[in-house]
Amino acid sequence: MKIILVDDERSVLKGLQHIFTKHCTEHEIVGTAQSAEEALHLLQFTMADVVITDVMMPGMNGIELTREISRLYPYLVIVILSGHAEFEYVREAMRCGAFDYLLKPCHYQTVIDLLNKIRSKAAEKEKVNEKTSHKRMLEKLIQGSLELPESWGVHTELQMAVFSGQEPVDARMEEHIAYHLLQGNMEQGVLDTVIYEGRCVVLSRSAVDHGMLKQLLDECRLTMRKQNRTVFAAVHRFTGGTRSIEQAYEACLRRCEFLEFNEYSIVMDDESYHEQLKQQEQFAISDYFSGNKFGKYYASADAKKLRLYIESILQQLHRVHGRLDPVRLKRGLLSELIYLEHLLKEHGVEPFFGRQIDYVREMKGIRTFKELLGWLKNYCMSAIMCMNDENHTPQYIQSAIRYIEMNYMKNLTLKEVADAVYLNVWYFSSQFKKHTQVSFSEYINLIRVRNAKEFLRQKDLKVYQVAEMVGFQDAAYFSTVFKGLEHMSPKEFQQSFLISNDS
Repeated sequence: MKIILVDDERSVLKGLQHIFTKHCTEHEIVGTAQSAEEALHLLQFTMADVVITDVMMPGMNGIELTREISRLYPYLVIVILSGHAEFEYVREAMRCGAFDYLLKPCHYQTVIDLLNKIRSKAAEKEKVNEKTSHKRMLEKLIQGSLELPESWGVHTELQMAVFSGQEPVDARMEEHIAYHLLQGNMEQGVLDTVIYEGRCVVLSRSAVDHGMLKQLLDECRLTMRKQNRTVFAAVHRFTGGTRSIEQAYEACLRRCEFLEFNEYSIVMDDESYHEQLKQQEQFAISDYFSGNKFGKYYASADAKKLRLYIESILQQLHRVHGRLDPVRLKRGLLSELIYLEHLLKEHGVEPFFGRQIDYVREMKGIRTFKELLGWLKNYCMSAIMCMNDENHTPQYIQSAIRYIEMNYMKNLTLKEVADAVYLNVWYFSSQFKKHTQVSFSEYINLIRVRNAKEFLRQKDLKVYQVAEMVGFQDAAYFSTVFKGLEHMSPKEFQQSFLISNDS
């Protein structure tokens, strides 16, 4: 290391120079100064790594010099020379950026130990900087904003693994577990690990045995599980090239989404993923949920048949064997809903599902097959509630529904609505559920959430304000009910709507 010595006493400078000449020959004294001002002038023309300065000097003292060097040359290491009586000054210098201190008179071993400490810290910092640089590069590669480095070679065989949690979390624990478990068990090591979009991403060379890597990834997953982290792990082999890292990340995400959707706990590689997709080639959502059949029942106002059809759909889907691709399943369901919407319009019926943008947004928030079935059931039940069939729905139920629609924003009770239609509370409750397929409280929540979605489309309204506007006294309870029905929080719904509008 290159060192500058600063002290107003020439004897101290000579003593330090003697120590370096005799005991620290691997280090070089590149300059000496007898004042802070002289030291600053010297630094303008001299490359140095360390400045060792006295704390008490005429004019600008060591504390002021430390402050100025830290401002002008933040990469320099500053060491304070001090006597026992000057320790308060040393503390102040440390607060201003000094690395450490030496007590006068200096023993050569103390100087050697300090220099070794500085060198060790510098090496550690360099390693951290190098690692950080690698991580930033990997992040940019995943984003697609950086070309693959030439040193990697466009034909380099690589493997990427992604650990994705059920909920977005701080993935530092996952990264720590993955890095140390993999690095400690792979001879050629891991190229890098990085946290990206709340997920832990691992990059390694394909020279590493794929079977062994998969086994180690599963060990990582199980270790994370012991830490109460439920994660889904996927690994993808690919050849380096333009945007290859970005595409590999997307491939891993699809596999993780597949695992989470089916609540399947394995490490999914390319082979097992494609095998699963092959097994479901014959599956089509239209074989279960047909927009055509649903629309005909709805247009004919046959509530009984529609209700039986919905129950049949859900029962059959519950019994579906194998694991389903969420992308394909959602795309198929979306297609059926859009077809249903057109069919209803042809029959002169106003569609009850809403707009196509709502389907896409809400489906995006659905993470598991069970959630998708719940979402479908909710929408189908909404269809029945929207059906205004004079022949099948008693007048008092229709009156109750109109009363709720007009007063949902108030603190409605079952008794109040029963009184409004002149019925006994218990009889009204049973009849209401019989004709609407949901309980009184569930129906009110459905109406409130439906209206809340309209209010949330206004960016100037806060969630707690919307909660009050639709009749919820507690914003937290409103969020719970909303998420239970829509599979996303009110805030997420509002943000996704605003993002959709902006784009």
